[in-house]
Amino acid sequence: MKSDQITRVCNACIERCEAGSTWPPDFAEFIALVAEVGGGLVGLTVRDVIAEYKRWKSESWRYGTSEQFPWRHPVLYHICVEMRREGVERRLTQPEMDKLAAVKLARWEKKLASGFSVPPIRRQIAAPKTPAGPTPAMQMAAGKRYVE
Repeated sequence: MKSDQITRVCNACIERCEAGSTWPPDFAEFIALVAEVGGGLVGLTVRDVIAEYKRWKSESWRYGTSEQFPWRHPVLYHICVEMRREGVERRLTQPEMDKLAAVKLARWEKKLASGFSVPPIRRQIAAPKTPAGPTPAMQMAAGKRYVE
């Protein structure tokens, strides 16, 4: 575990104590806390993904494209774009979006564990431009009977 992950787990233990839970947590509770707030290979939790998704939705109007948005981690770009697409296509509710965030994060962690790397955030290749010549409708309007 990295130092920021240990800090998150310790803060979660302190929050549980303030809420009235026992101290110290038993081993099973500690493992559950580590899984919940510790983050995986990427160092992100489902809460982080959901928070970044909400931040992207509320602040994306300031940027021309999603690629220009200041993502906290490159994998969040890929997760959030996929979540947005699937959420719109399948008309998901907020609890379903939370589950989808967990699934997408787990999928990326599995990919990274098997040796893949996170692709960089790149702008999509522009579609080819159409030739500037006259269209078939323009040729017909000009009086040409047979369109070239």
